[in-house]
Amino acid sequence: MMIKRTHGYRNIVLALAVVAIFSATATAQEEPRQGPPEIHEGRGEHEMILIHGLGGDADIWDDCLPYLKGTFKVWTFELAGHGRTRPIPSPTIGKEVERLGAFIKDQGITYPTLVGHAMGGMIALRYTIDHPADVGRLIVLDAAPLQLASEEQKAAVGIELANDYDKFVYSRFINMTPNQEITERIVDTALRTDSATFISLLMSSFDFDVSGQLYSMPVPMLVVGSELMFPGKDQSKHQLEHYGFGKARSLSFKRMGGTGHFMMLERPVYLASVLLAFGVSADPQFDR
Repeated sequence: MMIKRTHGYRNIVLALAVVAIFSATATAQEEPRQGPPEIHEGRGEHEMILIHGLGGDADIWDDCLPYLKGTFKVWTFELAGHGRTRPIPSPTIGKEVERLGAFIKDQGITYPTLVGHAMGGMIALRYTIDHPADVGRLIVLDAAPLQLASEEQKAAVGIELANDYDKFVYSRFINMTPNQEITERIVDTALRTDSATFISLLMSSFDFDVSGQLYSMPVPMLVVGSELMFPGKDQSKHQLEHYGFGKARSLSFKRMGGTGHFMMLERPVYLASVLLAFGVSADPQFDR
């Protein structure tokens, strides 16, 4: 996510994946609790795990679930320090990948389709690269494998966070969607997120870069991009390369026009249909 605002608010979307220059420790020094695990039974044999982004929570998928669980057994994975899940000490993307792995093992989930939104997409990417034989398909929503920022950009975000944390969070979420009701919800949820967790995860994502490893990842991947992140319909291929997807071995792309960053709240039925099509089809027809 880029700090520099040369391309409008799609850079704010990516900016939520970058982190402050100073360190932070989670407020709780105990193991996180997510229980009971969120499972939404379905009639099909397929399994799907939905992972929200930074500042969100597991409830963000509620509007999509009724359309998914007719085909999938659906699980929602909640990040530590978010929603109803306790913080952990000094959370990072790497630690959340480990938590995801433990979650999959503990619940006996086999060969799932991983769906990750924003930072959740980064976590899903890292887990899939590390465990390609354990993932059926990968779907990332408004997420990118390349999140490098300069030291100056890190320092600038660090100063903003130190001066006024609430203002920083508010400013990053206030223009994510044109829908005022959704905006109020996502801002409130973000501000309720454990602040030390938010900062520490933001920090850990500054140097996130798995773009060079995509070529060796055999798992079929779908990138779903909102109009906020992909404003130019005819420029999507160039934008995918800019965001770090150029070396992907198996990549499909779907641009969802008329949506802000929180497409699961803005167009839940449409998004669910996209997830279903890619999750179960032998040869889903998307943009290449």
